[in-house]
Amino acid sequence: MKYIIIPARGGSKGIPKKNLQKVGNISLVAWSIIHAKHIALDDDEIIVSSDSEEILNEARKYNVTGLLRPEYLSKDETFTEPVMNHVLENYKPNNEDLVVLLQPTSPLRRKKTLEKAIKLVETGSADSSITLKDNHLFFWEQDGPFVRPKYTDRPRRQDMEPQLSETGSIYVTKYKSFLETGIRLSGKTKSVVCEDSESVDVDSLFDLKFVNFLVDEYLSEWSKELT
Repeated sequence: MKYIIIPARGGSKGIPKKNLQKVGNISLVAWSIIHAKHIALDDDEIIVSSDSEEILNEARKYNVTGLLRPEYLSKDETFTEPVMNHVLENYKPNNEDLVVLLQPTSPLRRKKTLEKAIKLVETGSADSSITLKDNHLFFWEQDGPFVRPKYTDRPRRQDMEPQLSETGSIYVTKYKSFLETGIRLSGKTKSVVCEDSESVDVDSLFDLKFVNFLVDEYLSEWSKELT
């Protein structure tokens, strides 16, 4: 069984009511609900956790559970794990059940990415899975009033070893691992490396405009979920 958690706070510093902003005429939180339904079986639970009645009502439009979170879990500095724990305390998961975290700020997830992330843990191939993206960047650091490179030899970009970073989109683990560690990922973790387009994390108005620019091509893949 899967417990698919979508954390969607009402407040946001970068974009007012960010999780209700539209991408392709669908709200960010609704996109994650659509994605959750794609990987959910009949007995799986999809739960939207929010401090906003407006967001909870949006969840109910899609016939999924909207769980009101307490005020102490609704602050800017609140970590995601206590929110996940608050959700799971309302259920009685078995140790082998999967806990899936889908962040609403990643509306361009692809079906194959969702399916791969679930399969890695479901089949026992890994204890946890995560979506990552490749980076080929030349990092610098501050050195007093100046800056200096963090590399000694500047390679050609095509010769660089890719550096992997989190997309913030999908996290999968087993409930027993979450109980033992209290974090969203633990044990032997495998990754699904995403395409650049689905790695966009909506954190600013620019990001929102960018995903709406990309969405026409993306929507064709998800057309079956929208009819």
